[in-house]
This record gives sequence, C-alpha cells and structure tokens, in this order.
Amino acid sequence: MIGRTLRAGLALVLAGAGALVGSTPAGAAGTAGYCPDAAGVTVVVDFNELGGGTVVRCAPGDQATGLAALKSAGFQVTGTLRWGEGFICRIDGRPTAATEKCVDTPPASAYWSYWYAANGGSWTYSDKGVLNRKPPAGSFEGWSFSLNRSADNAPRPGAAPTRPAAPAPTSAAPPPAPTRPPASGNGPAPTSAAGGGTGTSAAPGGAAGPAAPGAAPDPAAPGGATGTASPAGPGTPPAEPAPGDAGAAPDGGTPPDGDPSAVTDVAARRPGGGPPLGTLVGILLLVALAAGGLVAARRRRAAAPDD
Repeated sequence: MIGRTLRAGLALVLAGAGALVGSTPAGAAGTAGYCPDAAGVTVVVDFNELGGGTVVRCAPGDQATGLAALKSAGFQVTGTLRWGEGFICRIDGRPTAATEKCVDTPPASAYWSYWYAANGGSWTYSDKGVLNRKPPAGSFEGWSFSLNRSADNAPRPGAAPTRPAAPAPTSAAPPPAPTRPPASGNGPAPTSAAGGGTGTSAAPGGAAGPAAPGAAPDPAAPGGATGTASPAGPGTPPAEPAPGDAGAAPDGGTPPDGDPSAVTDVAARRPGGGPPLGTLVGILLLVALAAGGLVAARRRRAAAPDD
C-alpha cells in the first residue's frame, strides 16, 4: 500500500515535469570511477538481476537534476512514451525491449529505484522524481534495479557512497649526488724538461737542436751537455747532468781516448769563464803569422841595396 501511494505521488510530480524532458542538457562527458573531489556528483548504477554488475561513474561539475547527473556521468537513458525521461525505464539498454516496452510507467515488480546519499553517509530512497531533485556537489546518486520487490525492500546500490581518500603526497626523492664525468682515455702528454716539445730537449731560454758537426757548443748554454732528455712531469725542474753523462769526464780528469765529444765537453767546462781553447789557438796562430810577416818584411827591407 505504501509503495503504491509513493508511486502515485511520483507520477503526479513527473506529469508536470514531462514537458521539460526534451530541454534537459546532456552535460559534460563523465569519467569512470568515483569523483576525485567534491566538484562533481558520483553516480552508482547497480544492474542486479539484469546483469552487468555495479558501475560507478563521475558527473563532473554542478548538476541541475538527477537526470542531468545520470546523463553527465555517461549513462544512456530511456524514458517512457507517456512520461518521457521524467520516469526512467532503461539505463544502458537494460531491461531490454523484449522485456519492457517502456510505454507507460513500469510495474512495481520491475523498475529502477532511485537513491541518494552524502559522501560517507548511507543510501536513502528518494521520494522525489529524477527531475525534481538537485544533487549537492560532492554527493552520490544511486540507481538499483528492483525485481519482484516492493518499495519498502528495494535493494540499495551495491557500492558504498564513500569517496576514496586522496593518496597522501609522497616526499620528493633527494637529488642524486653529483658524479664525476668519466675520465677520457687521453692523459696529459709527457713534456720535456724545458716545458714542451718532443725529441731533443732545448736548454731553457731558446736554442734547440743538436750542434753542427765540428762546432763547439755554446759555453753560455746552461748544462753544457747535449743529448735526449727523458720526459718529465709538469712542474718538475730539469735534472742536472750526472758526472760522466754524454761521455764527459769529471773536471780535472782525463777523457776517454778517441772520444771527440769528450774533448769538446772539457773545453766547454774550462774554469774561469774564458774563451774556448779553439778560439785561443786561432788567436795565437794569427799573432804568429803577423809576427812572421813583420820579421820577413824587415829582412827584405834590410837586404835591399841603398839607392
């Protein structure tokens, strides 16, 4: 008796709203699952004996009516020929046309029951029609197919009207420690004692390359000895030549026989800083020649007869 009275009251309300069915906006496209926040309305449809399980979708944004929320969530709705969409006959094609013609109000033994709930609350059977209820933002709308049951024991939607809690923000991972770039395969090139170049090392200050055959080394060049220097690391001072290097004998010693370089080296190491021996010999020869020429001239002059 209560169920019939309720259905009769709904029919009277829906009769006045039937003319508004065609102008109900479809709304924005819905998304699967619960609404993530209170900015939309979550719609739950439980197909029960019709098959299809329980479907939860979100109608984003503000919803003017229960019908708008159902459509905005993405469900296909079919009303009756008499009442239009003011009385829901099918949702997503269930029940089929073979079972329900949707000409007039469906029987109380097989119809879609309409429910609502606040977030975290419990389902409440709606005493208003789908066009006469405005769902609050963040609330739940429910539809559950009732088969062979009265309005007093119609099944509630199978999903709890509770929006899942938003996941807790995760702390940002610390930035990775800076890593050194991989070392390249080319190391620093070995340098000579003078700071660069390859082959024969140059004395600090300039002249490089071996002396010409027969020429005496420059006595002003530090080190005196010639030869190939070993590569030295950066910043390493040139090593002093050890006694006996390059065939030179220690000061005051006798050079090895047949080694002309030793004679040259000894000449270059004469104490006192004077000119080399070759230069002295040349000067002496020039003086001797000049003296000889002078003596010969005097003799010719003395031997000449007097005029």
